[in-house]
Amino acid sequence: MSSFDEMKKKADEVVDQAKSAVSDLADRHGDTVAGTVDKITDAIDEKTGGSASAVAATIDEAVSGALSAAQATTETVTQKATEATSAVKDAVSRKADDH
Repeated sequence: MSSFDEMKKKADEVVDQAKSAVSDLADRHGDTVAGTVDKITDAIDEKTGGSASAVAATIDEAVSGALSAAQATTETVTQKATEATSAVKDAVSRKADDH
């Protein structure tokens, strides 16, 4: 295997690792955050006899929005990493063709 092929393979491995790490982090902690916030807002609702349910709903919506934004960011990072890898592969291929 040529050094250019090795560089292409390594670039793929790095992107795959980055995608996996970012996705795992968002997936694993997103549910934990949402679950914790649900418990807190349920407790607030219970302790106030429902008088703070609007506040609890607002908190739930804000957290849900933040988690959605985090997921969108994860998808953007994955897309950009893939694009960067393709650019590296193209550059390596062109360099190999020049030699």
